[in-house]
Amino acid sequence: MTAKTALVTGSTDGIGLTTAKNLAAKGYNVILHGRNPSRIERAHKIVQSFAATSSSTTTAPRILSVEADISTVENCRTLAKQVRALLESNELPSSSLDLLVNNAGVFEEKHKLTEDGLEMTFAVNVMAPFVITSNLLPQLLQADTSPSRLILASSISQCGTIDHWEDLQCKKRRYNTHRAYSESKLLDAMLTMEFAYLFESNGFGTDRITCNCLDPGTVNTKMLLAGWGPCGIDVENAMDETWLSTSDEVTDVTGSYFCSRSSRNASGDTYKASERAKLWSALSSIDPHSAEIWRNLTVLH
Repeated sequence: MTAKTALVTGSTDGIGLTTAKNLAAKGYNVILHGRNPSRIERAHKIVQSFAATSSSTTTAPRILSVEADISTVENCRTLAKQVRALLESNELPSSSLDLLVNNAGVFEEKHKLTEDGLEMTFAVNVMAPFVITSNLLPQLLQADTSPSRLILASSISQCGTIDHWEDLQCKKRRYNTHRAYSESKLLDAMLTMEFAYLFESNGFGTDRITCNCLDPGTVNTKMLLAGWGPCGIDVENAMDETWLSTSDEVTDVTGSYFCSRSSRNASGDTYKASERAKLWSALSSIDPHSAEIWRNLTVLH
């Protein structure tokens, strides 16, 4: 059987690195992502070494990488382009992408705008998953051996509602670190449900692709330490993202939010089509190209 291929964004440290290591140990070919060449090289060695000593398969997985600062739309497209090139090269056995884990995230202490004029938390935590996923849809939808999986990292810290759709970038209202992060994680849950809805309404069942999000746990990552202090588990033990990526328990599950490996209700606005439409409108206005890919989804059948 051809080994599956996974892309994990933000996989040079933290939960992303733990997920990448354990996917490789399970036999997945893994595409690492980071924005710093030396950290990517370090992560590559860690994942390769972990797979060599912990692998459940006899064939060594292939560990590749892409470099991109995903705070801008153009860089997210560049990342997707790099991934497509790897999938089409002879370095991987298949041109399909079996698993996309949108893991990368930031927690910004101060209000910071990207080159696109987007608030940094929104840009990395919400806009990037939208652009990267959109531009890799053909590769996700051509997996032959089993359904591909699309995963977004949300959080138990998601807020209940978006009160300022007209000012998602905090250019007028006062910026609040925790509020910006909580909003981004609600938006991630909403985006997950909208992705799942679009797949199903365009005839792509769970035999083709599933899309879910999760709270990856209270883990002592750099982000948690910066925002809440050391109140979680060690990064090495953060296995919920790996579980959602690989478990047979969720093979036919789509459009769900998981916390502690159980399906839970996300914040109420996640399930309101009218609120998700506001998010989709905001994302589409920033990147019409990615939105157009979804409008042409049926051609990928």
